[in-house]
Amino acid sequence: MLHWRSVREVAVGLLLLLAAPGAASAQEIQPLMQGWEDHFSVTWDAAQRRGRTEVEGYVNNKSPYRVGRVRVLVDSLDNANRVVDQKIAWVSGESAGGDRLYFSVPVTPAAQYRVRVFSYDRIEFAQIMSP
Repeated sequence: MLHWRSVREVAVGLLLLLAAPGAASAQEIQPLMQGWEDHFSVTWDAAQRRGRTEVEGYVNNKSPYRVGRVRVLVDSLDNANRVVDQKIAWVSGESAGGDRLYFSVPVTPAAQYRVRVFSYDRIEFAQIMSP
């Protein structure tokens, strides 16, 4: 026979388990633009600035297109390459093919980092047609 006290204890236990930190891992953020590696490369390094850790570097535009509104995704990784924190940051400016854009992102101190292009806009110029 099922007792209400047992049901209540199981329900409370389940709620506590679900609320416990680390009980359910958060979904890892992935770049919005699939295949970004075909158009860009990223170089970076970690630096200490004014007592905080920053990841700084360049997004190199390998494409023949002008791009703008570039965002980078910086993953802070532990020694086992597990993501411990993620930041998305805007990269200032526009870049023609062959150019590069500088970025600097404050991050959580970690064993290592990974930087990917999260999103970008390809800039199209309207052509004026003569009559």
